[in-house]
Amino acid sequence: MSDVHLGCKHSRAEEFLVFLRRFHPESIYLVGDFIDGWRINAGWHWSQTCDDIITHLMTLANGGTRIHYVSGNHDSFLRNQAFQSGCLASFPQLEIGNEFFFETLGGWRFLVTHGDQFDCVEENAQWLSKGTTTLYDACLGLNRLWHKALLPKDDNPYGGCSVLKDRIKRWIRFVSGFENKLLEHARRNACDGAICGHIHTPDIVSGDQMWYLNTGDWVENCTGLIERYNGQIQLVQRYNEDMFLQLPAKEEASQTAEATDHIKTHGLEASLEQPNQPVVASDSAHEYAA
Repeated sequence: MSDVHLGCKHSRAEEFLVFLRRFHPESIYLVGDFIDGWRINAGWHWSQTCDDIITHLMTLANGGTRIHYVSGNHDSFLRNQAFQSGCLASFPQLEIGNEFFFETLGGWRFLVTHGDQFDCVEENAQWLSKGTTTLYDACLGLNRLWHKALLPKDDNPYGGCSVLKDRIKRWIRFVSGFENKLLEHARRNACDGAICGHIHTPDIVSGDQMWYLNTGDWVENCTGLIERYNGQIQLVQRYNEDMFLQLPAKEEASQTAEATDHIKTHGLEASLEQPNQPVVASDSAHEYAA
């Protein structure tokens, strides 16, 4: 889960707490911007629900759940080693880092990072990102008033802003080469895919060799990724249909790939020996490759 933005008045803390209480996981990954440090000096809004979320996470940790906290651009103060060794020394259950590595039940390895370090705006002009925060807050407020006055209660109160932010982030992703940079970094770390947040755009994208998973956010979309005990990865979405990624066991997938290569190789040999004959794999070979 990422981009909960606790401390921001537009954070969907109550919905997040309901989601959190649905599960008793072995591990939790908070993928950045869990706390909105940009609001501390202006617009800080910390409710009782925020306290309840922290209490629930500590209860889970005391019960054996491992909590991994990835720092993001809005909580980058957590990247300060002095802060970690001081204020957080009393929370040994909490592991903080810029990135983690998550291995699925099937043996697939994913890089887990917030994603801001692959965003050209955050890396080169963070002042622009911070400067537009006030404007975006105003848009969120207007969107909520519009929803309250004109739309059904169950509709997304920030649906309009979700569309707007998606359009802006698409442009940033295009200019930054966001996914490509992220997946290349994951590949260099011997990973099969990447899990991130940051851009508030939940998604599961399957490539030829890598997987890109974005957890979304808890402002506009209310989404989170979970791994089921059957190995299925599910993107739970409050306002859209859930998305699923069913990964086979990695060993099984490797055997299937080897079998497919074997079929292709023998087919090539047959075509060289008999150039006028079509190459046809047997039924048993098709079944095995499938």
